[in-house]
Amino acid sequence: MPQMATRATGRDLLRCRKCGAEFPEGRATEDGWHYGCPEDSCDASGIGQGLKRVD
Repeated sequence: MPQMATRATGRDLLRCRKCGAEFPEGRATEDGWHYGCPEDSCDASGIGQGLKRVD
C-alpha cells in the first residue's frame, strides 16, 4: 500500500494548545473523527479546543 505524503504546513500539521507540541494530523487520531495530543504526558483533545491547525 503506498504511503501518503505529509506536508509540513497547512491542514496536515497540528499544534497542542496545552503542551505546545507540533505533529502531523495522522498522529493525533486513530479513526479520523476523534483527535487528541499524541504526547504521553498530555491529555488535550479536540480540534479547536485542545489542538489547533498550524497555518
